[in-house]
Amino acid sequence: MASERQLRALVADLRGEIPGVLLCADQEGGSVDRFRAITGPSPDFARAAARGEAGRAGALAGEVCAAFSIAWDLAPVVDLGVAGAGARVLAGRTASGEADGVVDAAAAFLEGLAAFGVAGCLKHFPGLGRAVVDSHLDLPRIAVDAGAFEKDLAPFRLLAGRAPAVMISHAATGGARLPATLDRDVATDLLRGGAKFEGLAISDDLEMGALADFGSVPERAAAAFEAGCDLLCVGKDTAALPPAAAAIERKAPGSRRGEADRRVGKFREELGRLGAVRHSAPRAVAAIAEAFHASCERLA
Repeated sequence: MASERQLRALVADLRGEIPGVLLCADQEGGSVDRFRAITGPSPDFARAAARGEAGRAGALAGEVCAAFSIAWDLAPVVDLGVAGAGARVLAGRTASGEADGVVDAAAAFLEGLAAFGVAGCLKHFPGLGRAVVDSHLDLPRIAVDAGAFEKDLAPFRLLAGRAPAVMISHAATGGARLPATLDRDVATDLLRGGAKFEGLAISDDLEMGALADFGSVPERAAAAFEAGCDLLCVGKDTAALPPAAAAIERKAPGSRRGEADRRVGKFREELGRLGAVRHSAPRAVAAIAEAFHASCERLA
């Protein structure tokens, strides 16, 4: 969005056209900063975590989301920061190379969001820290031993009760043919059984290069939904949405659609609960922008 006025108009239009629409933002801070044109740059999550400021970074993200009536932030990243691997793909986006550090920073970020009634989302399950290929461009294939894989999963397990949503990655791990988003063994069995996560699962963007060999966007959407993604992310190709919905209706069993509907319903309840108990009201956007600048200077 180029301006505060433009974003407010878009939110109003969406709410008018689609009553009850779920609005979210991808606001991590640093390189993934969707409000930059309006507020200026927001704090880098990796640096904020290193300086003990992850909670402050989460509060700023929550405040700017709440200022535009957006109750869901697709953050924080809980992938491990692995030197020589994800350092290129996830530069500035990971809190630590150790699970404990990731969990502490992510929990603080989530608390910061919650102060403004905003829900978070853990990403990118089951872990992108060891990827050497950017999933925006191609399919990462992560060959890891059992010990490394358990380490990647640890933050998701430890935070399973702290966030109501998780994002599934497009990486294929441990010799799997399919990316996690399209693989029921990962998006359902590992997520629900292994990580004990009971909340909402959303796919990463289905237009990304990692899925180039897996059919059209509607075909990917149906496959991801059947695999276990309750909501599906399509970044730009809005023309693909009606055929994607039709493909899901045609291919997914009624039991799977009912399961996703129940999780969406519980997620909406959680958003309502967070909104009811939030203890901070957002300031004017100009004041939030000033706080962003001050935080960036402090972390420089």
